[in-house]
Amino acid sequence: MKRSYFLLFTVCSLLFSVLLWGCGAGPGSPGGQGTEDTGVILEAAIIPTYNGADTYSVDAFQQVCTVGPPPTYEVFTDHAAKVTISSRLLNPNSKFQPGTLYIEKYTVEFRRSTDSIGAPPIESDTRYKSIVITPPSGAITNTLDDTLILVDLIRKDKYATDMLSGMYTSAGFAYLNNYTATFTFYGQNQFGDSFSFTTQLDFQIGNFDNC
Repeated sequence: MKRSYFLLFTVCSLLFSVLLWGCGAGPGSPGGQGTEDTGVILEAAIIPTYNGADTYSVDAFQQVCTVGPPPTYEVFTDHAAKVTISSRLLNPNSKFQPGTLYIEKYTVEFRRSTDSIGAPPIESDTRYKSIVITPPSGAITNTLDDTLILVDLIRKDKYATDMLSGMYTSAGFAYLNNYTATFTFYGQNQFGDSFSFTTQLDFQIGNFDNC
């Protein structure tokens, strides 16, 4: 029987599952016969982090902490995010070991929340990032951690400029607006089969005092 390899993924909040190296469309489906129904389940969580702390509040305005002289400023860098990916076999008793997965890049798309329709658009971002996921064997679960970029300095500065232009609205005097960030990861397994999966998180952006 000729083997076929495919990807099936689902997204639920910050969790997603990826089914790899199977036959048909999943367990019990037409074409999925016994040992052909093998694969990998991936679960991931993304938590924004900034200056060593986990926070969903993205600071787009750099504050002067002390006037000096010389003046001192609050830390102002890219707002990062920690991703934790766990992997386990769909069928621990499978006779076929799924191939290694190679994430090659990810994109971040930003959508204004319903309570922030008057907020400025934030341009999507594409970053090339190498993440290697080695499927476990048996009933073992593998985990790995890595760092992504949620909102970089370029997009922070653009948001601040847009808000100061007076063309957009926000909640209160801190230029606060809410967005949803959708991360889509793209890669290939060791057999050259392409795959992608998506997850998302909500965050707020504005003027925060981090002095």
